[in-house]
Amino acid sequence: MNPIRNESAATGMRRDKRLQPHTNDSYRAPARVMSGTGCRECGAIYENGRWIWSASAEVTRQLLCPACRRIQDHAPAGELWLKSCDYLNAHLDQVVALLSREARNEAGLHALERIMDIQVQSDGVRVSTTGPHVLRKLAAAMLRAHHGRLSIEYRDGERLLRARWSHESRP
Repeated sequence: MNPIRNESAATGMRRDKRLQPHTNDSYRAPARVMSGTGCRECGAIYENGRWIWSASAEVTRQLLCPACRRIQDHAPAGELWLKSCDYLNAHLDQVVALLSREARNEAGLHALERIMDIQVQSDGVRVSTTGPHVLRKLAAAMLRAHHGRLSIEYRDGERLLRARWSHESRP
């Protein structure tokens, strides 16, 4: 019997399709946090292996959740850059409202995925997030609502997901 085929049958996956291990994130706890632990900053509760918003009557100890630690340390996990152009300047209020609404929706589902800061600068808008998933949601919302071009990248050696959005003016 072919040993490769046997191994594939045992795992149910082909060797070239195996998932890579997660990258180390210093803001995630190295060990599982005790269930019922709450964040003293935002009030999120750790229950059944994840951070959630619903409060538990059994909160036994307080600590900072990974998202609040990122906010406190000014260490974003994601950064969305909206390049300044005539279109962005004309629709700035709508764009900021869209980003805030999408982040609120995502934070309602996932307590660790939030916007840290939205900075409106002369050369564009910089949005920093506490997680990569909310960044992808924000970038997808920008494409759906305002079209344009989007690039998303992880740089080697960094734990920061970067996205760049631009809107080319059409004549």
